[in-house]
Formats: sequence, structure tokens, C-alpha cells
Amino acid sequence: MFDLSDVIADTVEDEIQPLLQKLQSRKGWNAQAKKDLDNLVAILRQKKYITFVGHPDKYHLYPIGDSCLYDVSTFKRGALVPFRGKRVRIVCVGSGRFDRMLMAGVVGTTPADKIKVKETPVYVFPDIGDHEIAYLGRRYMLIKTKGDSPIHLNQVSFEKINLKECDLILIDGKIGCPIATLKYEAKDRLLGTMVGSKYPDHFSSIPEAMKELIKKNSR
Repeated sequence: MFDLSDVIADTVEDEIQPLLQKLQSRKGWNAQAKKDLDNLVAILRQKKYITFVGHPDKYHLYPIGDSCLYDVSTFKRGALVPFRGKRVRIVCVGSGRFDRMLMAGVVGTTPADKIKVKETPVYVFPDIGDHEIAYLGRRYMLIKTKGDSPIHLNQVSFEKINLKECDLILIDGKIGCPIATLKYEAKDRLLGTMVGSKYPDHFSSIPEAMKELIKKNSR
């Protein structure tokens, strides 16, 4: 497993990428989608990808065809031990009620400035009072604005998040303050807005919103 902040967008251009895109854009599960998945798995096996089972909350991959890159630390344990010090692509090739069937293989070496050394980073989250935690990772916290406790823009500011205009708040423990707010639209669709921005983005799910907002925050 790894933290959501460690996810790297899969931008590797190879023979695998077109199949991933076809599966990601499919409208349903039909004979063509099954054929595309079979072709994908065959190519991954040819390239010596390993197969393992993981929970979507731990590997941040949900539908079949979803993928990401990840720099495997030199002290990594678990299924990715064979890839220590390497950059890998992880692909979802099967879905179940709780877990996902995943495949992983090397796409390169971890850049020198991205190599993780074994240390215990310190992340600090602000007091959320009577609000509810929706997600808590090593670095990021997502809260549901169920209460009335004020959430300040930063630790030394008197300015607060307008709780009436959002349903969720994404907090970065590295800086100890909110980085984005989310508001539900119809059904499960959300509007996500970075703190300080006036222009929201549309998302179809909380995992998608968190992934994209965290990506923006890291730029």
C-alpha cells in the first residue's frame, strides 16, 4: 500500500497505454471490453508484470483499466518488494466486492531526487472539532462538514472556510491547513475548488476528486 500523495499519473507512452485508455473510456462491460482486457493482461505478462491482490483504498485504483505510476522505496515491504528502487506501473485488471486484482511492472528507475529514505515524516492536522473524518491517510485528511467548528485557512489566519458552501474539506498535513473544498452536485458528482481559486472542477467521485486536487497541490 502507499499514500495517495505518492501516486504519479501514468503518462508512459507504450503499447500498453492505448489498451488502458480503451478500457477507461468504455461505456459498459461487453465482448470488446473483455477482449481488450485479455489483450492487456497478455501484454503485461509478456513484460513480466507480477499479479497481486490489493484494496482500492490502499492502492488508489478502482475500475478495471485504471493505472498509476509509483516509486517503490528501497525499504518497501509487501507485494512490491521485488521493485525496490524502481518506478513501476500498477494496473487494475480485475474488480471484486472489496479487493482488486492488480498487476505491476517496471517502467524505469526512480529518479535520484525521488528516492525515499527511511524516515518518519511529521504531519500535523488542525483540530476539526465536531466535523467527521471521511478519509485519513499519512499526509491527507478529508473531512465532512457535519458540525459548526471553524476551519481556518491556515494556522495563523483568522479567515475561515465558509462551511455553508462546501460539504467536504481536503487538508494537507504537511502544511497543516485546507487545500481544497468540495460540494456535491446531482447524485455523487462533486465540484472541487482549490483554496484561493474561483474556478471549480467537476468530479464523478470522491477518490477522483482527491487524486486530482492532490495532484494540483503538488505542482
